[in-house]
Amino acid sequence: MATEQAGTFDIVIEKRATFSFESTFTQADGSPLDLTNRNIVGEIRRNFDNALEAEFDIVVLNATSGIVSITLSKEKTAALSDNACRYDIFSDNINSPFDSLKLLTGSVTIIKNITTLTWAFKSL
Repeated sequence: MATEQAGTFDIVIEKRATFSFESTFTQADGSPLDLTNRNIVGEIRRNFDNALEAEFDIVVLNATSGIVSITLSKEKTAALSDNACRYDIFSDNINSPFDSLKLLTGSVTIIKNITTLTWAFKSL
């Protein structure tokens, strides 16, 4: 697999809300990046000390077309700090530990929410 520069896509995450987006990865010539036999992983880390904030849940929706879903549960977004962060997404070949490709990178803006209550059911 040829080495290419990772795409840049800045994201905004609201605390306590599910975060999700789909991405289609392509090669430099515009053709789909085949993700067959590849693990896709991604992390959010703080800028100032590189501490791990969260790991994305990534599902390959169509390997030959390079389409993935990248998500964080509301529990994961609630646990995010208010610090400046960055993220990246990597594709690792399951058959070769030396074949890793950075697919996507960017800054993370975390928005605090006003509401902190959780739903509680009252009996009548």
